[in-house]
Amino acid sequence: MRKLYFVLTAGGLVVAGPAFAQDLTNAGATLTVQPGAVLYVGTGGLSNQAGSTLTNAGTLRTDGGLTNAGTLDLNTGTLEARGDLANTGTLLPGTSVVTFSGPANQLLTPGGASLYQVVVNKPTAGANTLQLGGSLTVLNQLTLTTGLVNTQNGSTVNTLSLPDGASVSGEASGRYVLGALQVTRNAVSGSSPVDFSHGVVLNPQGNSLGAVSITRTAGLLTPDVSYGQNVGGTSKGIDRIWAVVPTSQPSSPVQLSLSWLADDNNGLTDLTTARAWQQPAVGQMWRPAGPVTDASSSLSVSATPTVLNRFTVSNAANPLPVTLVDFTAQAQGPAAVRLNWTTASELNNVGFTVERSLDGHVFAAIGTVAGAGTSSTAHTYNLVDNRLPAGATLLYYRLGQTDGSGEVHYSPVRTVALTAQAAGFVVYPTHVAVGQVATYLYTGPTGPATLHVFDVLGRSVLSLPAEGRAQGEVPLAGLAAGAYVLRYTTATASFTSRCVVE
Repeated sequence: MRKLYFVLTAGGLVVAGPAFAQDLTNAGATLTVQPGAVLYVGTGGLSNQAGSTLTNAGTLRTDGGLTNAGTLDLNTGTLEARGDLANTGTLLPGTSVVTFSGPANQLLTPGGASLYQVVVNKPTAGANTLQLGGSLTVLNQLTLTTGLVNTQNGSTVNTLSLPDGASVSGEASGRYVLGALQVTRNAVSGSSPVDFSHGVVLNPQGNSLGAVSITRTAGLLTPDVSYGQNVGGTSKGIDRIWAVVPTSQPSSPVQLSLSWLADDNNGLTDLTTARAWQQPAVGQMWRPAGPVTDASSSLSVSATPTVLNRFTVSNAANPLPVTLVDFTAQAQGPAAVRLNWTTASELNNVGFTVERSLDGHVFAAIGTVAGAGTSSTAHTYNLVDNRLPAGATLLYYRLGQTDGSGEVHYSPVRTVALTAQAAGFVVYPTHVAVGQVATYLYTGPTGPATLHVFDVLGRSVLSLPAEGRAQGEVPLAGLAAGAYVLRYTTATASFTSRCVVE
């Protein structure tokens, strides 16, 4: 043990001036560091055992670990911990500033205790994390000068809580709180914005929300814990989720501003169409909560919800309120295109608008199909485009999905190449719903003709004059489901095609 100066008093041991120790164990004594005094404990560490009391009104620095199983009263002094800090006894925070400045990663195990003010000032790049071994409350200020705080320990995500009046400062790229950071503000009401200091500014806009706690979970790269995704898992948002819990839900829209660091972009490279998204509860579907915003520079968006729950940020198409797992467009003969699509889940889905384009840029609606509303099961849809533009050899199709708020989300574009029209006779579509009509194209010799429809047994079920027209309808209404042969007969030729009524 190196130079160590104590003053012995009736109350126990008092550090009245500079004191230095390679290690220090307090085994049942009362040890006080007076104002202006310095107690420096080297790499051997400091152990304040059960039944012992250590009060710090001066300066205490530990290069090794600090363990407390007795009473550790931080009082009005300052504590610089350069090793791990583990508390299993009584820790009184006082108004002390506790700085974590070790050159290696450090573990703080609070043991249910609170700290008044915490500073993270780590000197070594790559070994710059303060990890929480349990949940911690910081009563006044968390300041990040250099280094990260990680609330996750193994599979447990602890919570770093800042009560009303406390805040976090200094968050920037490479130094912020990973895991769960909860900030509470009391008596949130009126029309003044309230800054929660961890990426949320809430304007109650006349609502009386009472105490509001917002837990930000960030940087864990875990779906539905730190980032949102659609039900199919094919798209995702930034690696931050804010869970907002008010005492009273608003009766009219409030204003939320959400901001984040580029560290949590989570692979999203296009933020020109960023927007806020909202989720009622863990595991449920996300829906848009704010306008589309170019956030590529600001890394911030706004939302105007009427219910406060879970929020994240993504671009305008991720996570989608409708999980589209398949969308195809295929030619059916020379004059029809069949479009099929399947959803894995839907949220407030009013329906789909099928759009067609000749050049891939200007689209026009050709039909609509009603959606399933809100559903977590798969649904299959189709539409047949049988009014193709004359002479077209390449067509472009996309789906416009409309949700309950009127927002429209577009699918990827599909292309269909059409073959040149061959001489003869063709019926399209080849699959027709019961009660519907089919269309035929005839490119043979002109003149009087007859159109016959036969069932699979060769029995004639329909016969009508065709008069050599190049295009006409086949009225299949009244025919039962099944396969049919259609024969177009002129004085000099006969042509055959097939279709299925289903």
